[in-house]
Amino acid sequence: MANLIIPKSGTERASSVAKTPIQKLVHNENKGNYGRTTICIDPVLFKEFKVYAAQHDTSVSALLNKAIKQILGKK
Repeated sequence: MANLIIPKSGTERASSVAKTPIQKLVHNENKGNYGRTTICIDPVLFKEFKVYAAQHDTSVSALLNKAIKQILGKK
């Protein structure tokens, strides 16, 4: 017979913690919880983009996040 493990006080049930597939894709910016993703970009274009980011004292990620927000109509 298997031993039962009793959860410690204050733990949440798995069903209340589990995320739907769409929740896993959408990150809450307030938590600063950014994930990594892979996209295909022309290498020459990406090199130029990195130079642009450096010249404007920002990061590629910051520029991509800003562009995506503008496209989606978010602030």
